[in-house]
Amino acid sequence: MKIALVIPTLNAVKRGVWKEVLTAVGQQGIQLDAKIVVDSSSTDQTVPIAEVYGWQVFRIKRQNFNHGTTRAKIVRCLHWRGYDTVIFLSQDVVLSFPGALKKLVDYLWSNDIVGCYGKQLSMHEHSLDAWQRERCYPNFSHTKKLRDVSRLQLLTPFCSNAFAAWKVAPVVKLGGFPKTMFGEDMLLASKILNSGGSIGYCANAIAVHEHSCMPWNLFLRGKAIGYFHREHPELLEQFGKPAAPFKRKDFIYIALPFAIKSFGYLYGSVREKVVPWLFFLLLWVLLLPAIILYDFPLRDVADRYAPMAEAFAAGDWQFAFHPRVTPLMPMLAGIIVRIFSFDGHLACKLAGAVMLTCGVFPLYWGCKRMYGFVIAVWTVALYIGCSYIFRFGYYGIREGGAVFGVLLLFWAATKLCRHPETWGGYLGFVFAEAILLTVRGDLALFAAVTFVIFAFWDLIRHRHPLRTLGVAVLTLLLLSPLLAYNYRMIGYPVAEFRQGIVMRAVCKRFPKLAFLNNPKPLIKLGNGMSREDFDE
Repeated sequence: MKIALVIPTLNAVKRGVWKEVLTAVGQQGIQLDAKIVVDSSSTDQTVPIAEVYGWQVFRIKRQNFNHGTTRAKIVRCLHWRGYDTVIFLSQDVVLSFPGALKKLVDYLWSNDIVGCYGKQLSMHEHSLDAWQRERCYPNFSHTKKLRDVSRLQLLTPFCSNAFAAWKVAPVVKLGGFPKTMFGEDMLLASKILNSGGSIGYCANAIAVHEHSCMPWNLFLRGKAIGYFHREHPELLEQFGKPAAPFKRKDFIYIALPFAIKSFGYLYGSVREKVVPWLFFLLLWVLLLPAIILYDFPLRDVADRYAPMAEAFAAGDWQFAFHPRVTPLMPMLAGIIVRIFSFDGHLACKLAGAVMLTCGVFPLYWGCKRMYGFVIAVWTVALYIGCSYIFRFGYYGIREGGAVFGVLLLFWAATKLCRHPETWGGYLGFVFAEAILLTVRGDLALFAAVTFVIFAFWDLIRHRHPLRTLGVAVLTLLLLSPLLAYNYRMIGYPVAEFRQGIVMRAVCKRFPKLAFLNNPKPLIKLGNGMSREDFDE
């Protein structure tokens, strides 16, 4: 039987026990046909020390290392070379006695199991590690099958590649370790159990394994576990949730590290959902002082939006709307005036801030969907830090709504690109188009161009325009009150008076479209509408 021992490393010397790990392996009484170190570009003396101890070293780029795929490649290579057993050991696991590896391998081959892991001890009695070791590594050996879920719950698929042995051929047959940066051992064990196989635990194969108790390291480990559980909810659904040490008599000793690790777990499990809300709150914190201190209303805000918002709040519909001003900004500000009894200027500033801050969510989720979490975080950070965009949040002008509409359109595009079979992207596109047309009339051309692009994409992808027609109908339904209002006021079903001027020219050029014209509008549409027309 050919046996290989593999240790993935990254700056193992910094952990302080690298020589002890290699010395303990050298004292084992089992014949190892290969001793392999897979090093992720260490910058310390990890590799020279391993070579001195007679290990074969393979160097890989740090960014190419993955706990799952790297081990899977190693197992496939060993299978091609005729190896029967692979033992994985972490760079900070010190074998307790010379027969530890032999006992682990003997247990693997004396039972009908695919893999097994050994007992790990902590040298600190009253520590979080000690509690975890006590729970995960009992004093008796046993094999685990799927039927043990009711008794062991999440411990059923538990396995630790920090000190584990696997039968090479069955692992390769099952597809090897899946791609993941944490928990590859548990994922493979779950696959083994669900395929009808078994995994084992050998309590007689013992090693010492200590995790750092520094707060930052506890947080990072908790975050990794939380992220793992978030990425693989099927494990929690099938096997149950992780346990907590509240019933221990010595809980007082581990309360603080447990709280830190739990915070890391919570962050890891909900990080991608929490981050946009943190940015949302941060942007509000930055905007509120500017909203309170900036008291110089722009002319459009003072003459139009603020009085219209106050009229809307008072139910004075005659002055709350006008064909010259698209209604979204005055309506939103009017709702704020009605609820909080603010003046129109402050309400306009808050309305702009609401639209600008809400833009964080489509920007974040769209970028994350296309480019990943890190790019999404940096993009939102740049969005918040852009002074030109930032002022839209406290000037009280409509541009904040325009920004939100464009970002919602971006989110809809990413949704359609990644998940064209779902309706979320189509509905997002509908609302984005409606927002653009009700926040600024001069965005009509941009909205029309994006709709044409969407129509071409839909026709090419689905070979029929049914979805485009559905989107058009829903958009018109959302805009119908505005179109009906302007048809009555200026004679054309458009979003804003300038579009009415264009529509008038189009109807003159194509007389068959004359039915779109209301011959008796309340406001005569001239070559343009002056500010005096608005004031009237």
